[in-house]
Amino acid sequence: GSGASNILNQAGDFTSGVANLTTDGITYTGASGAGTFTFTPASGTAVTSSSVTISPGAATKLVVTGTGTQTAGASNSITITAQDASGNTATGYTGSKNLTFSGATSSTAPVTTAKVTNSAATDIA
Repeated sequence: GSGASNILNQAGDFTSGVANLTTDGITYTGASGAGTFTFTPASGTAVTSSSVTISPGAATKLVVTGTGTQTAGASNSITITAQDASGNTATGYTGSKNLTFSGATSSTAPVTTAKVTNSAATDIA
């Protein structure tokens, strides 16, 4: 097959008119979601597939976002998102990690207790 060039143009790329993208060495690395594929032959009419759903892959990293500074006594929010290798949110991630707050003057008895919520804003700690 011609999977290395992401072009399927050899008879061996297809079995009964169907191409196995994994066998042909083609990997989709874009955003997850729904879309279509268009097949454009060298001659003839282009054909567009019905809707195809691409699901995110397994989590490969945790991405922390929030502000870069913190004012003493003020609230601050951060978000930790599990993402796959393409940067899609890994919706199937159920792992557990520890988060530690520290700093030059971190307190062992803070004035307010940290509040942790899940993606549905439900208290989990």
